Amino acid sequence: LTPMVPTREVYFVRYCKQLSGEKWAIVDVSIDKVEDNIDASLVKCRKRPSGCIIEDKSNGHCKVIWVEHLECQKSAVHSLYRTIVNSGLAFGARHWIATLQLQCERLVFFMATNVPMKDSTGE
Repeated sequence: LTPMVPTREVYFVRYCKQLSGEKWAIVDVSIDKVEDNIDASLVKCRKRPSGCIIEDKSNGHCKVIWVEHLECQKSAVHSLYRTIVNSGLAFGARHWIATLQLQCERLVFFMATNVPMKDSTGE
């Protein structure tokens, strides 16, 4: 998080469906109003039809195809970041894959059973 890039609140519904024994689809889409007291003028970002397909590869791995489709007001993106956001680099596929890979590496480390709990001095 950074003060230059505001966080976004998005209200959406999610639908999950098992397509086959090994494959699931998850679809998200924004909803305009959840409660009567939400000011529509505050909505600066909408989640367009987005989602993923998860397929079990039966070798302990899964194939994931993920598509995010957002519509944001230009003014919501600070001018310093507008070029990189509009180019697709900030929220493009390469960025998301790198983020997923980093998260997977962190999980592998935290789930590892062969990591010593103490340093070499015994402390």
